Amino acid sequence: MALGTPGKPSEDGGPFNAPTDAATVKPEDGRSPVAALFVSDGYGNARVHKFAPDGKLIKSWGKQGSGPGEFNLPHCVRVDRYNRVWVCDRENRRIQIFDLEGNYLTEWRNLLRPNALFFDPHDDVVYIAELEHRVSIWTLDGELIASWGGGKPSEKSGEFLGGPHGIWVDHQGNLYVSEVLVSGRIQKFVRV
Repeated sequence: MALGTPGKPSEDGGPFNAPTDAATVKPEDGRSPVAALFVSDGYGNARVHKFAPDGKLIKSWGKQGSGPGEFNLPHCVRVDRYNRVWVCDRENRRIQIFDLEGNYLTEWRNLLRPNALFFDPHDDVVYIAELEHRVSIWTLDGELIASWGGGKPSEKSGEFLGGPHGIWVDHQGNLYVSEVLVSGRIQKFVRV
């Protein structure tokens, strides 16, 4: 299956004009591997698209702006264990949270250009890679657990010379952060 038309970016807000990420949600009955696919369409569009498992477009939402449900470069989309759709609205320096139908629920502000998210599969914790040299770890209720780096490039071990761009946690709890811009590296942070 292919979604979109290669070499033909959408100019009317439809899929796609430089999509940035995709996430799936599984059905509650567990009969099929995917109930829906969400795609953040960030660089050319300021939208999120929801697709059925067969690739049919169900709905799209968002437009350029800074109000609720509007985006300035939606860079990452993820679905948490409570079936909420999280979108890194990078250039608005926030994360917006929606229900599975695209209805705005809330947002987290004052982040340093959030790029990527990882949800702990066993706990209510989210790891956030922020392009402005910071990684932060939060509860899903919005309580900050830890953060490091932030605000400026640093060559110190464990800090960020490039911008944190991707984030993942392995089955042992070790954190991996990829950097772009200056250093082009991946750092591993070991759980102690």
